[in-house]
Parts: sequence; structure tokens; C-alpha cells
Amino acid sequence: MYPNRLKILFVLIALLHLALVGRLAQLQLVQGGKYSGLSKKRLIKEHTLSARRGSIYDRHGRPLALEEASFDVEVRYKNLLYSYYASRSAKDESNELPPDLSKIKAHKRRDTACQECHPYDDLWVERVSRLLDLKPDELLARAEVAVKRVESIKKNVQRGRKRRVRIQEELASLPIAKNISVEKAAELETRLEQYPGVSLVARPKRYYPNGELACHLLGSLGKLSEAEWQKIKGLRVESSDSRLSLYYSTLSKDTLVGRGGLEAQYDVELQGRPGKRIEEIVLKTLKVDKVIFDMPPQAGHDLFLTLDLDVQRLAESALSGLGDKNGSIVVMDTETGEILALASCPGFDLNTFNLDYTRLASDPRKPLLNRPLQAALPPGSTFKPITALSALAGGEIAPSTQFYCGGKLMIGDRFRHCTSTHYQMRLEEAMEHSCNIYFYETAKRLEGVNLENKARAFGLGEKTGIDLPFEGAGLVPVTRSLGERLNLSIGQGELLTTPLQMTRMMATVANGGKLVSPHLLRKVVSLEEDLPWESASGGSRKKGTVSISPEHLKVLRNALRRVVINGTARGKGLDVLEVAGKTGTSQTGTKGVYHAWFLGYMPYNNPRYCLCVVVEETTGHGGEVAAPVAQQLAQGLLHRDTAQLTAKRDTGIEGR
Repeated sequence: MYPNRLKILFVLIALLHLALVGRLAQLQLVQGGKYSGLSKKRLIKEHTLSARRGSIYDRHGRPLALEEASFDVEVRYKNLLYSYYASRSAKDESNELPPDLSKIKAHKRRDTACQECHPYDDLWVERVSRLLDLKPDELLARAEVAVKRVESIKKNVQRGRKRRVRIQEELASLPIAKNISVEKAAELETRLEQYPGVSLVARPKRYYPNGELACHLLGSLGKLSEAEWQKIKGLRVESSDSRLSLYYSTLSKDTLVGRGGLEAQYDVELQGRPGKRIEEIVLKTLKVDKVIFDMPPQAGHDLFLTLDLDVQRLAESALSGLGDKNGSIVVMDTETGEILALASCPGFDLNTFNLDYTRLASDPRKPLLNRPLQAALPPGSTFKPITALSALAGGEIAPSTQFYCGGKLMIGDRFRHCTSTHYQMRLEEAMEHSCNIYFYETAKRLEGVNLENKARAFGLGEKTGIDLPFEGAGLVPVTRSLGERLNLSIGQGELLTTPLQMTRMMATVANGGKLVSPHLLRKVVSLEEDLPWESASGGSRKKGTVSISPEHLKVLRNALRRVVINGTARGKGLDVLEVAGKTGTSQTGTKGVYHAWFLGYMPYNNPRYCLCVVVEETTGHGGEVAAPVAQQLAQGLLHRDTAQLTAKRDTGIEGR
């Protein structure tokens, strides 16, 4: 329809193609020599700019993990190469230079001293050795390692390309001393012009200002393994989550990632986004001529925890006072599930973790085990509240039901023993004195499945969903005989629980039936916004309720209060601190060796805190060993609340 227009269009397209081909020919055939010369005189170099990893703070903003600057001394490869071969030549005149250097005319003359051509290239050795208090031979030994590594890389590259090349390592500065002191770094920075070929490089370093404190829950950092790196490269393509895709894109083979604890759980939030800089370098001077591209790094998000540094310090101090015993402490808010302290003994120094790892991994006390959520132990008599609630709910017993305890009871063809002769007892008295016979008699009336289901309703046998990796699930066994049901009723047999699970169970009793979600993260803070803990990528946030009759709850709470007044935890000072709780002494399979437990909450009339203390493999019982530790915790929590109340009151007075 429009033949002329089509012809004009075809002509224009042909002219454009012709112009493009002409320009390409000009660049390659006519001006090729010019640009080839430029490429041999200049180099495009790309730098990755490290991003600051997010910091971790306690609930009051006190630092637990920070990013601080670590300083390295780097020397230009040219200076390292000269110093190395000059020192070798001084010792051995037959020393051979690398092929590239031996072909240079000046290097063929043995009568010419190296200093005539390179008067300042080895000056760094003397001055850096004096600055860092190192022997020159030690610096030269480090230079030798660097030179041999670079020359080996270059040799392999040239073999592959079958021609002489200049690799990037030859144009770079290489570290000769790492992690020097701030004082030495400041001295070098102010006199850098006196150190030819030397540069000072600041790199990020993770620092834990409290050393061992909260080591298990904070975690550590480490590099990706080859297998992990290959997996991440695949996830970059496969992940449908844009947030995770962005995270994977920020990682490189040398990126430090979380290797445990919160550092691993919230690595997505903590990991910053590296920046990039592309520079054009003049090969003759090795100086930057211009910056072609510059994208600054983005810092990672900061974490504010529910943890209270003072309570955590108190918990760890209490455990360390037990000598060489292993143990756990959990302090949790009964209403919200916020963790105020999560202590595991023994611990380790996070600042030297990588250096100490081999020793720690082989230590028979297993210091790497995060006991509050990984030590699966029989809970002993701290399980008896579940037995009581199960039997009360099913009508197998009433609060007034009495059983006789004569110190032992024949069931089947064997005796079952109690810790004492308690005579005629009701439920509250049985809980107060932890009478095994009473709970054996109760278990005889119970259906095993009801007891198991009640245990699972309280969250036993499954992970709590806390925002920490590697949590254990424990085990609620299926009872197939009366003997197994009797064992389960007093927290023995195949039943395994973690201290955190039992803390959650007692919190459910304290708050009236709400199964809280234990968590450590309070909020994520970035430049853009503050995210509450529910919005972050941590634990599974398991919540629920347990149906408990108000009448039965009242009976159980009275019984737990009686435990610390006249029962198995009497005389430990817990009564005056308004604590209610239950002791436990679980068997270990070794005669005379037990796991000592105390599980409780405070204040009794208005529960706010839930406490769990476990001391493993001790000769004492729960009331003797664990209850005094719980008293230290309760005393510290009372002082904390009093101090906070006083501070608020004083602030209010000042504001008037």
C-alpha cells in the first residue's frame, strides 16, 4: 500500500548497518594499535567494599556483638619481590631471578648492585620491622611466602594461556602483618610517606565485648565451605523469595557468615550488602587514574534482644560457682516468652573461638553444647505437675484424694521406693514432699495415653520454636506397660526433656494455660524501620493454650508454693522471695549420681518470671543443689525490679 515508505525504511536500515560496520572497522583496523597500546598501559580493577555487619544488643541497648576495625599492613608486590630477591642475592650470588625479570638488560649485569636501580624498594623492611618490633628476617620470610604464591599463580596462568601475562596480584599490595594494634596503626597512618610501598588497610572484625558471656546464644562467624558455596550459587537462581535472593547475591566465597546461635539464625538480617568500586589504574605508576564506578556498601541491620545482660551475668556466675559441674539456667517472662537469660556451663571465649575450636570439640565436658535447648534429660519430679493435672482433668483423683506412703510399694513382682515414709497424704502434701508412692498410685488409675497427651499438650516431645538453631525435641515415650507408665509419672524412664521445654511448661502453669513462644529477638533495627520480633526470620513462633480448670490450677499453685515453704526446697530462702516451684532429682544410670532440677516462678501472686536450674551429674538432690542457685537468681531479679522501679520514680520526680 505504501511502497515508497517501505523502500525508504529499508534504505535507512541498510545505511545504519553500513555505518556500524564502518565504525567497527575503524576501531579495529585503523585505531586498533592505539587502543591496544592503551590497554597495555592501563588496567581496569574491581574492588569489593566490605559492608558493616549488624550489631547485637541486649534489651537495654548494651552491646553483645560489634563490628570493629582491624588493621593490616600491606606492601606492594613490587617491593616484596625486590626485597626477597635482593636478600637472596646477598646470600647467594648464583640465585636465579624469575624468567620475566632475568630478561631485563640491567639484571643480566652481575656487576651492578640492585640498590642502583631500586634505592628505596627494600626500605620498608627496616622501617616496618622497627615499627612492629619484628625481626627483618621474619618479614622477609613472609615476603618469600607471598612471592612464591604469586609466582606460582602466574606460572599456571601463563601455562594455560601459552604466553606471558601480568596477573592482578602483581599489581596489588599484599598483607605482611595482620591485626596490628590501634596504636601502631595510628603511628603508621601519620607517617605513611616514610614507608615507601606500604599501606594501612582497615578490615572489619567481629568483637564480643563480654568474652564468654552469652557465648552459646550469640554464636560465631566462619567462612563458607566449598560445598556450601556451590549450594548457595544454585540457590541464587532457584530461590523464589526476593529477600533471600538478595541475601544470597551478597555472599562470596570469602564472606564470613553465622556459624551458630543468633549469628546464624539472623544472618539474613545481620549481613550487610557489599559495595563495589571500579578503578582505572596506570600500570607504570600503579596509581588510580580515575574511578569509573562507585557503589557504597550498605550496613546490616542491628538486633535488639530480650536478653538482660545483668540477669545473664548473674546466671552464668551462679553456674560457675558450682565448680566443674555442667549445668543450665533459663529465665523467661511467663506472659510473653521473652528470654532474659539462657546460660550453659561450661562456656568459651567467643573472641578466640576459632583458635580454640579443636580443643573445645574434644573436651569431654562438651562446652559447645547449648544445654538449655540441646541437653535432653529426664526431668524427674519436676514432671509431677503434669501427672497431677492429667489425673485431675480425667477424674482419676480429686484434690482431696489420699494415698498411703510407707516408703515403698509392691507393684507386680518388684518394690517401688520413695525418698521417705510420708504416711497418709493428699495431693498438695504429695507435691510438697515429692512423694513417689502417691504418684505411682495415681498412675495406676491413669490411662497411659492420657498422660502422654497431657505431656505433649504442654509442649514436651517437640521443639519450642525458639529462634536459635539446633534445638532438641526431647522424647515423650509411648507407654506399653504399667511399669513404663509408673516411670513416666515421676519423670523417669525414657522421658527426655530440655530445660527450655520445662521452663515453658512451668510458665504455662504460672500464666493460667497460655503456651508461650520462647524467643530472644525483641526487634530488628535498620535505617529505614524497626521490625518487631514476629516479623523477622527467626523461630517458628509456636503458640497455643492448655485447658486447665481454675480449681485444679489453684490446687497446683498452692502445692508448688508449699514446696519452698515446708517441702523439698525449704530453708533455701525462696519462700521470702515469693517463689513457687518444684524440685527434681532424676536418675542417670549411675548409682548416687543425679541430675538436680529446680523449676519455678515468681512472684507467686503475680507471676512474672519463670526459672529453671539444672545441675548435671551431681551427688546432691534438687533441693540441695539446684534450689540454692535458684535463690541467687530470684534475689538478683528482685534487686533488678527494685532498681528499675526506683529509677522510674526518680525520673518522674525530676520531670515535675
